[in-house]
This record gives sequence, structure tokens and C-alpha cells, in this order.
Amino acid sequence: MANIIYQAGLVDLLTTAKAWGAGTWKALLERSTSTYAPNKDDDSILNATGLVEISVATYARKTIGTPTVAADDANDRVIIDCANIAFGNLETGQTVKSVIIYRDDGGNGVPLLRVDTDSGALLPRALGGGAFTVTIDTVGLITIAQA
Repeated sequence: MANIIYQAGLVDLLTTAKAWGAGTWKALLERSTSTYAPNKDDDSILNATGLVEISVATYARKTIGTPTVAADDANDRVIIDCANIAFGNLETGQTVKSVIIYRDDGGNGVPLLRVDTDSGALLPRALGGGAFTVTIDTVGLITIAQA
């Protein structure tokens, strides 16, 4: 599979009351046993058939910290960024298949981004009992560029 941006999450990202930094955005870890077939048209984490989340005792979904949006005029792009996402020490025995970032709407969870391919060889990654941190690229979480 490839990384995807979900349509519903992108709409939320561009909606004032729900925008990046205004709404509550979170991250979850998808487990390797998940049979979820992601689709850009998915509009709810709750309805993601086959989605299996990491279930070790110390795991919990994390709120996105320091969400920012900035214009990079020199490179004709907009950078959507956040702090690295630290899940803490997670027990061994399971493997992370992907990271899903979503807006916490108090019920369904509106998906924005699913990352299962990264340049740092983080994914897939077996939990080893130590700290599990999603390191955000130096260019940002999402970069929107135009020619």
C-alpha cells in the first residue's frame, strides 16, 4: 500500500472550526494483523472495516502536539507540521503496520493521513519494549506545493 491523504480529513483540515491547530487531531497505530483496506474516500475510523489497533497495555492514542501551518514562499509551498509523536514505551509482541492521523470529532474519528511507507524504515516495526516515537520529516507532515 502507499501513504494516503483522506478526502474527509482534507476537507476538515481546510474548515475553520476543524482546521489543523483548531480541532483536536490524534494519531493511532495500526497493527500488522489488521485487514483494513484503506480508501481515500473513507470518512470515519469507526467504520474502517478490519482495522486492528495496537493493543499492548501501555498503548494509547496520542494527541498531535504543536500543530502549525506555514507558507514557504521561497519554495512555493505550504507546510503542515507538528511535533514528533511519542507513544512512550510499548511492550513487545506486536508489530506496527501504519500510523493514522485523524480528527477526534468525539465519536467517529475523521481520518486525514495514513502512513505505511517511510524513508526512515520505521514501518513496519516490531514493538521492542522501548520508546516508540513517530519522527516527523524535517519538511513537515504534509507539504502542498505548486509549480
